[in-house]
Amino acid sequence: MTRLFATDIGLEPGFTFRIQKCPLTHEYFVHSHDFSELVVILQGSAIHIIEGREYSVTAGQVFLIHSGVSHGYKNVDGIEYINVMFQPEQLLQLSELRLLPGFQALFYIEPFYRKEMNFKGMLTLNEAQLQEATKLLDLILTEYELQPQGYRLMIRSYFTALVGLLSRYYQIGSGHEDNKALRIGEAVTYIEEHFLQPITLQAMADKAYLSTRQFQRVFTRNYHTTPMDYVIRKRLDYSCTLLRYPNLSISQVALESGFRDQNYYARQFRKVYNCTPSEYREKLQDS
Repeated sequence: MTRLFATDIGLEPGFTFRIQKCPLTHEYFVHSHDFSELVVILQGSAIHIIEGREYSVTAGQVFLIHSGVSHGYKNVDGIEYINVMFQPEQLLQLSELRLLPGFQALFYIEPFYRKEMNFKGMLTLNEAQLQEATKLLDLILTEYELQPQGYRLMIRSYFTALVGLLSRYYQIGSGHEDNKALRIGEAVTYIEEHFLQPITLQAMADKAYLSTRQFQRVFTRNYHTTPMDYVIRKRLDYSCTLLRYPNLSISQVALESGFRDQNYYARQFRKVYNCTPSEYREKLQDS
């Protein structure tokens, strides 16, 4: 199996995107890469191979292939698709996207939950939705190919709009009761909206219709941290913003950030930032 790297395809350091329209007339070898790939099927059909599992793809299907995941195509029949290659860290900087259950499901949960869902959680656009998505993809392609002044800004803007649109389509087009990825996505959105309030693992698991053990396993596999550690990190990051205000005492910052115990807050803060909240504030003042 071939392994592709970002440098092999010309992904520039500090710039997220490469996009290409691919008419495929033959089988495409199984490969993996060290970047993420958003695929939108425009027309035709093929058998898509993901980590040894095969399933049919046709016009309107949208899926994510993340780093290290092997995939390829066979039984190609007039297929044309658009690939958007990017580093997923860029998406994490867009806090508004985190509040969309469809975003959490489509870009994080579904790609890792694919086998358990027997490939039933993948996004399929109807004709009108595919046309809207294609408009944004064409705008990105034009900016990428012509590279006029400010093209990077425009690509990022169009790509953000595309991700938001696909996230919306995923949420409205998925049967809630049957789509485990969307239910877990809703639980993650619940965390994003309520991390400053008292929140329990049981409450998160209930939102996902899973046991606490199942939810913790799925969450940790997808987000590389436990649900409660995720909550703590959200609170700590928020506290860093509050530490910019010298009129707030450290105890007030802790309380406003969701920590009921100032000593516990200080211990957790030091674990992440290697300094106390007071020292962090002093660094802010000196900078």
